[in-house]
Amino acid sequence: MFEFIAGIKGFLSVILTVLNFLNFGIFGDFTADTKPLYDDCKLNFAAVSDIHMTDEKARADMLRFGLQDMQGFSSPLDMLICTGDLTDHGEPEEWAMLESAFSDYTPAKNILLVQGNHDTWTGDDDYELSKELFYEYNEKIADREIDKVYYSTKVNGYTFIVLGSESDHTYATVSEEQVAWLEAEMEKASKDGLPIFVISHWPINETHGLPETWGDDEPMPDDGGIGDMSARVESILKSYNNVFMISGHIHNGFVNDSQADTFGYVSVESDGSFHSINMSPFMYLAARGRIANGTGFTFEVYEDTVEIRARSFTAGVWYTDYNWSIELV
Repeated sequence: MFEFIAGIKGFLSVILTVLNFLNFGIFGDFTADTKPLYDDCKLNFAAVSDIHMTDEKARADMLRFGLQDMQGFSSPLDMLICTGDLTDHGEPEEWAMLESAFSDYTPAKNILLVQGNHDTWTGDDDYELSKELFYEYNEKIADREIDKVYYSTKVNGYTFIVLGSESDHTYATVSEEQVAWLEAEMEKASKDGLPIFVISHWPINETHGLPETWGDDEPMPDDGGIGDMSARVESILKSYNNVFMISGHIHNGFVNDSQADTFGYVSVESDGSFHSINMSPFMYLAARGRIANGTGFTFEVYEDTVEIRARSFTAGVWYTDYNWSIELV
């Protein structure tokens, strides 16, 4: 029975991707080039979230559709960010399936993997094993050696700071040590005078419609945000200019400013020069907003602006109604 249900789920995933291509493409732009909008682009990267890889071939195939699209960009992407829930339960076979999909393509010059809550649920909630698998497959997929679930890196001179949870709960557990590390990393990155990108599977509490956009009518153990340290993290990030926080977790679809009253949130929120970007889920149809899967954003960084462009990577179409142009200060 389990195999039958898994087969049906896999079949539906493929069907939904095809429908995404056929039905939703008419609202996007199939003809636009995949090169940056302008010639003076300094950094060009893609971000997706909530891949939820299992050992089902259909899920791996859907990821391959997206990776193939990225590989085919006319100007190679500098980085691909995967903002957590890379796997469905953090099992070794799920990580192996993820690696197998990535091994067939070169979607970007650099890969950045972020831990999500689903990635911590290995076996009987064996958090220590989940960390070791996260480290192992960071090296295998991203060629990156790490020894903590939080870390930082630079690409084209721009700093990317990755936050992680230090427990296996649905909500994030962020220690005092990690907060102190974040503060030091932000101060160091600010010396470059460039935009700073902070990546977290969990958004800041009470952003993007939270808690109403988390869990529908079901009682949840948390409010969908980063947890008890959210106010501290938010205060640190807002102390600096041109900070972009990229998150996932809550499975919201694309929503623009004109739809905010209908859905109760927008995908990109700005408070001064702090910008919060919440990603739609790659593997599933979004729970609200634009109903599509295989979606994500590209980020084009220029001297004075950051252009955020919505795309279905599985359908190969730009969703131009959900683009943002952010002026830098």
